[in-house]
Amino acid sequence: MEQVSLSSQVSKGPTDSIGLKHMTIKWATSSVFWAASLILLLSAPSISSVPSGVGQAGNEGCICHGGASVETVVELEGLPAVFESNTTYNLSIEIQSTIDSLAEQHQGGFRLVIKGGGTVLFEDLEEVQYLEEGWTHQSNGTYQRTWNLTWTSPNNSTDPMEFTLIGNAVNGNQQSSGDAWGSFSKSIAHVDGPPVEQAPMNQTDIDAFDQLIFAIGILALAYFLLRTLK
Repeated sequence: MEQVSLSSQVSKGPTDSIGLKHMTIKWATSSVFWAASLILLLSAPSISSVPSGVGQAGNEGCICHGGASVETVVELEGLPAVFESNTTYNLSIEIQSTIDSLAEQHQGGFRLVIKGGGTVLFEDLEEVQYLEEGWTHQSNGTYQRTWNLTWTSPNNSTDPMEFTLIGNAVNGNQQSSGDAWGSFSKSIAHVDGPPVEQAPMNQTDIDAFDQLIFAIGILALAYFLLRTLK
């Protein structure tokens, strides 16, 4: 008759338990890994081709180029402290940056959203376009970092106006690396309307970027755990 060692039976139980626990942890870690990957994909903005213009995804900033950078300052020059009805204001989008660009290559682009109404007319309509409820550059309008326009205020409204501008300074290497973007946000009141409080600049940009950082952190943690358990 075959004899079975009692010691081998006793030692087999804990080993199986450890193995099962190991598999459970590995399965859970793998689930976290794929969940983080999904979060990362869903958080990433689906910004259309930058040289051809940026749609609504650009309202949250050029986060495919990383977070907003102090290397780039974006301004909408010419805005009044308060505005009057049916009045035309000469404005200028300006991107000032320490980012150098290669000669005869793309210099930068923008996304301008105006909430409250009025009429916008750019100096050169071949350089810009109206896309998804906002103004942005066209491909032949990216060889510069300044765009001139006029804004005519509404004729029959005393509601405040909100201007949001995202500007990206690029180095012309046809990649997102080495570029730097910034943003500008300002609300102005009608001369006969109530005063407005300035909202914190780039709040939506920071939130969106934080989501990406959070997802990347989870992804890195899951990868580390998987490597440890191998």
